[in-house]
Amino acid sequence: MKFILSTALCLSIQFSFAQKLDITSLEIILYSPVNAADALLKKSKFGLTEKKSADGYSNYYYTSYEKPDSNMQLLRSLTIMDVYDRTDTSRFILYRTYNKKDQEELLLQLSVAGYGLTKRTVNDFTYKKGDHTIINRIVEKDVGGIRKVTVYEFELGR
Repeated sequence: MKFILSTALCLSIQFSFAQKLDITSLEIILYSPVNAADALLKKSKFGLTEKKSADGYSNYYYTSYEKPDSNMQLLRSLTIMDVYDRTDTSRFILYRTYNKKDQEELLLQLSVAGYGLTKRTVNDFTYKKGDHTIINRIVEKDVGGIRKVTVYEFELGR
């Protein structure tokens, strides 16, 4: 009986956090082919909302919506932009969350993964580990002129 309850608890925790992305997932997406990144995002319950392609670039926009209770709604998004120049491809990803707890967890993961803060301005924080750079930006945005929300962004590129 204990085993069944423990298993059920673990599965419910796993599903409740399935829509968050972590630093390792962001690094994997940065270096994966688009179809592998898409599979990882779908597994994490992100849906492809928009795709734009033109000569020299492709842009993919994924979103995830979670409503843990009647008072709380969580929106997360990820943009993947690939820029092509003959045989070279550059990739930029931007992960956005509106949840301060997500922000705090990602900052802890940066530290555990060996990233160190190398530059700080008012709302921009640059973390580096070897050749890898992650920029964390905290932005206040207007929502339809009614109120402001805080957006926590993590940028990675190669």
